[in-house]
Amino acid sequence: MKRINLLPQEERVKASRERGLIWAILILVAVVVVLGLVYMKYNNDVGAKKAELTAIQAQTAQVQIQIAALSPYAALQAQRTAMTETAKGIYESSVPFSILLQELSLVIPENVRLQTLTAAVPASMLPGVPAAAAATTDVTFTGQTEKHRDVAEFLTRLGLIPQLKGITLGSSIDVATAATTPGGTTTTSVKQFTVTAQLRPYTTNPPTTTLQAVAP
Repeated sequence: MKRINLLPQEERVKASRERGLIWAILILVAVVVVLGLVYMKYNNDVGAKKAELTAIQAQTAQVQIQIAALSPYAALQAQRTAMTETAKGIYESSVPFSILLQELSLVIPENVRLQTLTAAVPASMLPGVPAAAAATTDVTFTGQTEKHRDVAEFLTRLGLIPQLKGITLGSSIDVATAATTPGGTTTTSVKQFTVTAQLRPYTTNPPTTTLQAVAP
């Protein structure tokens, strides 16, 4: 059965407007509710972030207090590291005379008898002193042997010692020596020689031992 709207045209228009207004109000209320929920959510998030920031600031303050308490130990550690590096540099750049003597005992010929050995560290190898270009006589050997050939062999063998360079024969002369025996005094001739050498310089200059003072 067909429905017939008996309301006048004006009433029908009015009712349609009222329904539209009601829908608009409902939509507006829904938007307000959604915005309210979004605002509450972001407000809660901001509160949580603020609380987290406060906790982080408190932890940062505690860490800064600990850092301030440990700062003297950090300075001591830095000084200890500097001292260790300096000691290491001094050890690596030291002149190993004990090793030099050991190597000398291995290369010296059997017929060669050393009488004196003098050695001095040149100024160019002292800590804090720039390397000097001039050659110096750092090690001097004096001794005796029976033949000049033994002196030449001694010079050659000294070249096997890595700490030495510039090995030079200073002199090699005949010297008469007297020896007392049961049958009387005999005179023999020996070769008196002098050999000089230089200490091989460091690859890098040795460090100084001056350290910065740490305030208590």
